[in-house]
Amino acid sequence: MSFPFVVEPLPPPRPTSFEIMKELNDSRFKEFPVKRDVEPAEVLYAQFAPPTPPKTSPRFNAQDAEITVVSSDNVLFRLHKMNVQVTSGGLLQSQSKVEDDFLTLPEPADVLEILFEFLYPDYETDLERLEFNALLSVAEAAEKYGIFYAMSHCTFCLRKHTLFHSAELIRFAVRYRKEKMLAELTPALLDMELDEVITILPPPAFGEFCIFRDKWIKVLLKCFALIIETSLEHDQNKNYPCSKEPQTQVTRRLKSFLDDAITKPSSLFPDQLDRTFLQLEAILLGNGCAWCKDAFITFKDCVLDEAKDLPRTFAVELY
Repeated sequence: MSFPFVVEPLPPPRPTSFEIMKELNDSRFKEFPVKRDVEPAEVLYAQFAPPTPPKTSPRFNAQDAEITVVSSDNVLFRLHKMNVQVTSGGLLQSQSKVEDDFLTLPEPADVLEILFEFLYPDYETDLERLEFNALLSVAEAAEKYGIFYAMSHCTFCLRKHTLFHSAELIRFAVRYRKEKMLAELTPALLDMELDEVITILPPPAFGEFCIFRDKWIKVLLKCFALIIETSLEHDQNKNYPCSKEPQTQVTRRLKSFLDDAITKPSSLFPDQLDRTFLQLEAILLGNGCAWCKDAFITFKDCVLDEAKDLPRTFAVELY
């Protein structure tokens, strides 16, 4: 028995849009990776674990302390209120968060560990072992919270870093009104560019500094005029014996001296000026011609006479 018609097989099912995206390597398919049904145990613990409890400083952990200080890196310092009140003028009155003798300070624990040594007389603090940045952080915290002995001790130790960190110390002196310290940093302040000084000094002090610096610039201009005059007189004599050794000519040496003085006016300070003239004298008087020797002595006497009346310190009232 046969059927009157042929039964065609059913066509295969059409692929879904998801399968088409996967087959065509659609970029949107890649944005949704297969997610595991079970999260790792360590991930779940990290999400729901309690916060790490704060550490306590082993040196400042008195059981009868009335004040608890928390550093920015979550370290507790338990201090006696009487010591804080006697040795500090602004710790309890600071802008920090204070709740029932519970203070939160923005400084890290390594800074507060050193700073709080000044609250107790039985601690002996050695600030000279600190690097400059660490010492400066302690000094700024001491000024901020008015810890009296720390303020004077830090300022004394900071003076030993004037050779390599003069700009940072000038900013520190201006910020905390260290007028004596700023006066000691006059050579470094004088060598700074005006566009940098104007960002450090307050407007009234900057005006006084411009007047102070102008006196030094005038002396440099006079030195420049003396060198030009010396050069013209020297070149008029075509038979000068130092023509074969240009490095010994007085004008070349004095020009290099002036170039250094323009970029560093503090080279006109007595100690540096004497040192520079001794070096020039050893070169010119030993190898130069007679005319160069006389010209150098004349130039030296003129500069020393002009520089002796220059102000040595920039004394200003910071307010």
